[in-house]
Amino acid sequence: MEADRLVKRVDGVDGPLTILQEISFAVGAGETVAIVGASGSGKSTLLGLLAGLDTPSSGVVRLRGIDLFGLSEDQRARLRGEALGFVFQAFQLLPALTALENVMMPLELAGRRDARALATRWLERVGLQARMSHYPKHLSGGEQQRVALARAFAVQPSVLLADEPTGNLDTETGAQIMDLMFELNRESGTTLLLVTHDERLAARCARKLGLAGGRLVDDSLFKSYSDDS
Repeated sequence: MEADRLVKRVDGVDGPLTILQEISFAVGAGETVAIVGASGSGKSTLLGLLAGLDTPSSGVVRLRGIDLFGLSEDQRARLRGEALGFVFQAFQLLPALTALENVMMPLELAGRRDARALATRWLERVGLQARMSHYPKHLSGGEQQRVALARAFAVQPSVLLADEPTGNLDTETGAQIMDLMFELNRESGTTLLLVTHDERLAARCARKLGLAGGRLVDDSLFKSYSDDS
């Protein structure tokens, strides 16, 4: 995935407001990258552009070498469905669907005839084999995020985008979700880009992209993380 001179401006009360200014970086296959910065620095806006969920004022995002914004909206949605997985702070599960149905949904949209079997395997993988028929309102926050992880990884994405994935969880549950997310990521070989305020979560990534005032001010490698440290 590559961002090339991304700019995002919106109309403000006092005129145009620049949210992101000339953001450029490339992320290699299998990299783990934390996007960090203070509130209002543009982190979530950047993630939305990388996902093709929002459009830039100028600049390019390339996914699998394809210019996302050179595609029609339908083409962009199709590529997003094939190549990207998402994990959100607020879980974003559909309340009218069971855990199993939530994981099945993107697989069915992709035309997978084995959607039920795949979803079942992934829910077993995240430890929810006894909770598949439960609706989100009957699941704890940690269980909902496990469903979200199963849903994200089930489509075998090239890139997983995570926006504050532990933000709504207590410290202990958040640590468990961190462990699971990185374990699944190692197994799948997925590229991981995550937005976080959690320094411990960020330090589990190999690389840090720091934003301030809508600009990229830091692009550095973290020291190797060790569970024994």
